Amino acid sequence: MKVVHLLLMFQVHAILQCDKTSMHTTIGRDINVLCSYHENQFLFSKKYWCFGESRSTCEVLMDTEGFTTHRLKKKAKIYQSFRTIQIHMTELQLEDTGIYWVGIDKIYADIMFRITVKVTEEVVSRPHVFLDGSPTVTCQGQPVLLRCRTERGTNVRYSWSREDNFQDNLLQSSADLLFHCAFLTEDAQYICSAQNAVSREQSKPISLHLVQAGQENCIYSLMSDELESYDCRTTTASPVISTSTNVEVPTSKFVTQTSSGGNQSLCSNHTQSWIEHVFLRPWSGVPLWYEIVRWLLFTAMITSTGLSCACTQTRRMACKHDNQM
Repeated sequence: MKVVHLLLMFQVHAILQCDKTSMHTTIGRDINVLCSYHENQFLFSKKYWCFGESRSTCEVLMDTEGFTTHRLKKKAKIYQSFRTIQIHMTELQLEDTGIYWVGIDKIYADIMFRITVKVTEEVVSRPHVFLDGSPTVTCQGQPVLLRCRTERGTNVRYSWSREDNFQDNLLQSSADLLFHCAFLTEDAQYICSAQNAVSREQSKPISLHLVQAGQENCIYSLMSDELESYDCRTTTASPVISTSTNVEVPTSKFVTQTSSGGNQSLCSNHTQSWIEHVFLRPWSGVPLWYEIVRWLLFTAMITSTGLSCACTQTRRMACKHDNQM
């Protein structure tokens, strides 16, 4: 019997050949099967796609004469061209796992080729954690929502746990974790887990630092490689108090005195109250660039005043010399 079975299998494979004997895919993916036959006598025979362990009892899912089961109407197609058969299935699910047959209708015994299909869940990737909103609201004691998501994986289940003495204590089985003051009692580390039937991954730890405890007016910060870095000590710092400092700077004023020897010019030091009002107003925490510009303008004014004083003195000495001539 074994010899007869082997001869029959060899004959089937000689007549009908497919590009795959087994396929492994994940939920939601597609499969394609391409088969060919070499006998012209089967050009007008019905070809079909059958599901079941036994070739004699398998369920015909669709054929080239237009029949398709209700379950596969929108997710499977069978095509035929000259000596070729193509089967295309989309959106595979776990229940699509099993033994399939590509068949050619033939009197007495159909020509059938066996194909194994295995559908599994997609392996989950490492979950990423992000904040729903600005992280600095924790510095004012406001609640914040941490969200956990994976880029890959099917039928993913999420959970949050807290590390206590090197053990993970399950907090809740959901993708989102809400932090609020009444929930926080001490510094801790939190981890999000993502898993399905085939794999399990954990996020990078989220460190919570409790600066000030309280039912409502707490202060805390969250730190992780995946979160934006911030510091509640600078975020919640009190406003800068402005201080005023009056500085009296001596400026030059040109003065003319009359003596027996004639008019003499000299420069004397005198405090100009109007200059103080314009340039030396009280300091109130202005930017550094503003201070630099202000002092440059002040220096330019002093320089121009000195040059004016020197030029006036030179002109007066020239006039005195002309009079003596």
